[in-house]
Amino acid sequence: MRLGLALATLVLAAPARLAAQPRPQSNPAPGPDNAFVVSTDWLAAHAADRDLVLIHVVQDSAYAGEQIPGSRRVWYRSFVLANGTVSTELPPVNALRETLEKAGISNTSRVVVYASDAPMATRLLFTLDYLGHDRMAFLDGGLRKWKRENRPVTSGVVAPAPTRYTASPREALVVNADWLTDRLDRPGLSLIDTRTPQEFSGTGASGGLPSTGHLAGARLLAWESMFSDEEHSVLRPRAELEQLFADIVRPGDQVVTYCWVGYRGSATYFIARHLGYDVRLYDGSFQDWSQRKLPVRAGSTP
Repeated sequence: MRLGLALATLVLAAPARLAAQPRPQSNPAPGPDNAFVVSTDWLAAHAADRDLVLIHVVQDSAYAGEQIPGSRRVWYRSFVLANGTVSTELPPVNALRETLEKAGISNTSRVVVYASDAPMATRLLFTLDYLGHDRMAFLDGGLRKWKRENRPVTSGVVAPAPTRYTASPREALVVNADWLTDRLDRPGLSLIDTRTPQEFSGTGASGGLPSTGHLAGARLLAWESMFSDEEHSVLRPRAELEQLFADIVRPGDQVVTYCWVGYRGSATYFIARHLGYDVRLYDGSFQDWSQRKLPVRAGSTP
C-alpha cells in the first residue's frame, strides 16, 4: 500500500521536477516519435520502417549466433578505444563515423540497439549521442525478451547498403578529471558512481585492481538496480527509475556519471538522458582518476 502511494505521488510530482532541469542545446530532448526506449511490441510493429536500423552489439567479432531478423552486427571494440593506460575511451570522430557508415547508419536513421549485456548497448547509444544523433533507442528486454515472446530469430547476417554520415560532435557531453576537480563537492553537481557497493566503499576491485573508494560527493547507483530481471535486460518502470534518480540527484544539478572505465557508467548516463536530465559522462572514470593519483574517499557516504 505504501509503495503504491509512493509511486502515485512520484508520477504526479515527476513532471514538475523534470521541468526544472536545465536542458542545454548539447542535450536536446527527444521528439514525440523518438523515445529513447522502445518495446519489443514497438519493434515488431515498426520492423519494416525504411528508416529503422536495428543494431545487435556483439562482444566477439566472429559472433554467428541468434539475433532478431534484420539486425546488423556491430562489434563492441569498433566504437571503444584503449588510450594509453585507460582502457575504454571514445575513438576519433572519423573512426566512429566509419563504424556507423559500415553499419548502414545515416543521419536520418532511427537506430534501435540491443546487446547480450546492456552496457554494451548503452555505450553505443552514448556514442551516438556524442556524435549528435538524436534518433536512437534502447530495445527494452533485447533478444532475451524477444525470444521469450516466441518471436522469430535468425543467424543470418544483414549486409547494409553503404551510407554517408556527418557527425556533429557534442564535446560537452564528455568531461575529464580537470573539469571534475574544479567542481567536486560544490553546489550544482550531482555525481553518480555506478560501480558496486564494494568498489564505491574501497573494499572491492575491478579486473583484479583494487578500488580505494570514490570521488568526493559521489552517490552510488549500481547500474543493475535500474533493471527488473535477473539478466538485467528489462528496465524498471519509468516511475521507479525516476525515483532512483530523484533519491540521489538534486533538482537542477548537472549530472555526471562514472564507473571504472566508462562502460557501466554509460548505462546510468543513458537512463538519466532518457529521464530528461542534463547529463555528461566521465569517460576515463575511476581508472583515469586513480592513475592520476587524485584524492578519493573510502566508505559508504558521499
